[in-house]
Amino acid sequence: MARALVVFESVPAETRLIAMAVAQGLATRLPVDVACAQDAPTAVAGDVRLLVVGGPGHPPARPAARRYGLREWLDAVTLPRGVHVAVFDLRPDEPARFAGDGAMGIERALVRGLGATAAAPPEHFLLTAAQGPLADGQEDRARRWGQALAEVVAPRPVVSAARAAAAAAAAG
Repeated sequence: MARALVVFESVPAETRLIAMAVAQGLATRLPVDVACAQDAPTAVAGDVRLLVVGGPGHPPARPAARRYGLREWLDAVTLPRGVHVAVFDLRPDEPARFAGDGAMGIERALVRGLGATAAAPPEHFLLTAAQGPLADGQEDRARRWGQALAEVVAPRPVVSAARAAAAAAAAG
């Protein structure tokens, strides 16, 4: 059975909230696993039909102690053939030229670098300030985005009107 995997950068903490909301939306159609980058598999399983990856709108400042984050995961990951990807970032509610565009870099690494197919354009979720919190409505927007992504990779089967009528008649 096809499934989805959501991988997120653990800093800032709001990224986890968005990742979980996206996963809730995806779960309307697909089984979903969610992992922060340091715990995510570096060999994505062949039954993963959709990989969603998200992080901050700009690379997080590197602490003195080296940590394993999204950048390192992207350098190490291998993807199955035919996997679709969607990416998101978090940014302050200000013009993109000031906020950065982390999603574009993530998408470039996955599509150009690893041969994945983009399922949707990058999505940007808003923060009220550079360090958060999330702007109002962003978790709901993330859930709806997850549902829309699920529709792209796991659409409902189309049933003809005649077939639906026959099934209803047989059942009732």
